[in-house]
Amino acid sequence: MECGICKSVRVTVHNNFDYSLSNGVVVCNTCNREFNMMMSLMNRNIWSAFTHYPANWGTDHATRWNREAKEEVERVKLEVERVMKVEMKKREEKWIDYLGGLAAAFTEESHSYIQVKPGNGPSIPAHKFLLATRSAVFKHMLSSDTCKAAQIDFVCLPEFNHEELQAFLKLLYCGNLCKKKFEMHYYLLALASHKYAIPHLQKFCEENILKLLDSSNALKVLEISEICSNETLRVASLKSIFNHRKEIICSPSFEEFAIQNPHLMVHITRYSCSQFY
Repeated sequence: MECGICKSVRVTVHNNFDYSLSNGVVVCNTCNREFNMMMSLMNRNIWSAFTHYPANWGTDHATRWNREAKEEVERVKLEVERVMKVEMKKREEKWIDYLGGLAAAFTEESHSYIQVKPGNGPSIPAHKFLLATRSAVFKHMLSSDTCKAAQIDFVCLPEFNHEELQAFLKLLYCGNLCKKKFEMHYYLLALASHKYAIPHLQKFCEENILKLLDSSNALKVLEISEICSNETLRVASLKSIFNHRKEIICSPSFEEFAIQNPHLMVHITRYSCSQFY
């Protein structure tokens, strides 16, 4: 007779073996052996489940995992809050230092009124004490023997036009500037904060330029990073240029940029190669 499982082997009847019918079943030796092995394996797995794990094993573990996950989330939340508090404290201390010099100079009346002249347009009135406390460069200019002897009542900043100078002085006085104004003048403001050595404005410009950075201004930001020796802006701008390379390379301004800044093209090429290899 043919094997009742594989249908390909002629066999004799095996009665009264494990997992057979009471009246016997026709199977070949190979199928019989494999069937018994399969049933033994199933029985072993079933009994192992009852032997090694309690009935509430799944519920207990799910509860424990859920509790541990909540504890981890809470721990991360507390750590983030701690880091933010530390950062805010550092910012507050820097801000106090920034305003402290202004208050001291104002109380001591160490500097008087002055006119600041842009490259074109009318001059803007300012205070000597504010310029001197905000910038070591201005302080040196206003405290030099020549300025004291001549009693100079104006200072020229030819790199600015009237509107740009207004934005620069407002940033000096307030330590802040609205987003629209900053977007219009960020290039000159960043260069001026570096030229006149004003640390607070340098940090302000860096943080806000990073927020503005995209494919449309990445080349400009790379120029700023080179002039101001700002590594953070350099890396961020190179990354933006690489990520938007097709759009930037095909733009009309790229050829002019490449001609005017061959050394920056070297930086771009090296950074791109480092990403590919």
